[in-house]
Amino acid sequence: MVLLDRLRADAQRLDQELKSLTEPSKVYSVVSQPSPPAVRIQRRGDPENEGPAVSPGSFSWAKHAKADFGDDQTPEASRRLALANWITHPDNPLTARVIVNRLWHHHFGQGLVRTPSDFGLGGDTPSHPELLDFLARELISSGWSLKHIHKLILMSDVYRQSSLGSSDSKRASQVDASNRLLWRQNPRRLDAETLRDSVLSVSGKLNEEQGGPGFRDFRYTEAYAPIYDYITPDKPELWRRSIYRFVVRTTPHPLMTTLDCPDPANLTPVRPQTTTALQALALSNNEFMLQQARFMAARIESESKVESKVEATDAAVKRAFELAFQRQPTESEIEAATSLVDDDGLFALCRALMNANEFVYID
Repeated sequence: MVLLDRLRADAQRLDQELKSLTEPSKVYSVVSQPSPPAVRIQRRGDPENEGPAVSPGSFSWAKHAKADFGDDQTPEASRRLALANWITHPDNPLTARVIVNRLWHHHFGQGLVRTPSDFGLGGDTPSHPELLDFLARELISSGWSLKHIHKLILMSDVYRQSSLGSSDSKRASQVDASNRLLWRQNPRRLDAETLRDSVLSVSGKLNEEQGGPGFRDFRYTEAYAPIYDYITPDKPELWRRSIYRFVVRTTPHPLMTTLDCPDPANLTPVRPQTTTALQALALSNNEFMLQQARFMAARIESESKVESKVEATDAAVKRAFELAFQRQPTESEIEAATSLVDDDGLFALCRALMNANEFVYID
């Protein structure tokens, strides 16, 4: 009887300990095999109809360096190192060119080669082949420093051009209407992520915390199928930069999708850039945009040190333009903005500035 009572007490104690334990965190891991299995030709793609074994090798057209990846008994780490050395070999005709072309594409809206994922026979020809070669050599000689190439591009005269062109714009537009030769800068709309971050920045709510796990701006419900219900970010953890946003492949974010954020389930080497009425409506009426416009107005009011109402309105208008456009307003803009603030409040002005082309587009 004593033994039975002791066992029951132990069972109750263990049961309490089990209930007090929290659910262990999930860890996604991958374990590779020390030596990969032999790879064989599958006749007509049939895994049940195997042919002879295939040894590791490179593309037949690539003659820039000897591709010695070992045999079936070579450790995986040695194979990976050999592949990395082959890819980054200075004589490789593709790696450096593809990288600098993508950097150029990022800064100009289109690359020197307009098909960044296709440098083959089906791709586009470079608009400036000598420039592409030069940038590729610079990348290699700088020790594959992406920062060096970014700086080189951003400090160039071609990048610092205005999208309005110059005195020769009329003649240039007749010769090159699509601006393929870059006689002016290409006006570009901010991508969805940059626009979101810019809105948070001018409102003063951008959380600049770096690193760590991402944030989830949705409620997750486990039902017959996973349900992701997006919410309006209302706390600092959800106001971090968009690079930390948890992306749900099966349920894209409505606002981000409206602003041409690509479908994460598909490869998108070149993002589409559309102009639709739905985008204007989203920027004007989406709850996130309205929320941040209120925060921007509150920020400006808290920074104002002027007691006179007239002077306070004038100072608020100038501060709003500084935050949104990084410049002072013109006299006509001050007059129109002051009238709007007097009639509808500072929130209306902040909302309007966040929807202005000067805020949404890079000229």
